[in-house]
Amino acid sequence: MRRSTHPAALAAITLGLVGLAGCGSSTKASTSATSSADGGVTVAADAGGGTPVAITASDQSDTAQSFALTPASVKAGKVTFTFKNTGTRQHEMIVLKTDEKADSLVVGSDNKVSEDKSVGEISETDAGKTVVKTFDLAPGHYVLVCNIAKHYTQGMKSDFTVTG
Repeated sequence: MRRSTHPAALAAITLGLVGLAGCGSSTKASTSATSSADGGVTVAADAGGGTPVAITASDQSDTAQSFALTPASVKAGKVTFTFKNTGTRQHEMIVLKTDEKADSLVVGSDNKVSEDKSVGEISETDAGKTVVKTFDLAPGHYVLVCNIAKHYTQGMKSDFTVTG
């Protein structure tokens, strides 16, 4: 019996091998690709995985948006975020290590917060898409934000704690 391999599965294997070739101890996050139920390719966590955290980005209106996060606290080490964009526009998730609370970051004239304290991100994700990415996080307080212009001030922010 001859078995055929789905093109998306081949892409996942290929991307996974390319990702492994570039891995090093300084890598903050890693990803590979797998096929999704609708036949498209969704970015998925590396085989090593981590403590799972679900974050949903959504739009309530043109001027009100939100992040829903579960759980809001995990142990230090590998943390695998499943970022689901249920909104109607692109969103992203920037991971900032800071002592500031999520609602007290300074917004610049560009309608964004500073990314100077970023330890990684899930880049712009189209509406209806899900991205899974693993980060190696040290103990401390973090703020997760969508830093597309005006999205932070419209509600896309969440406190996140990593314990020792």
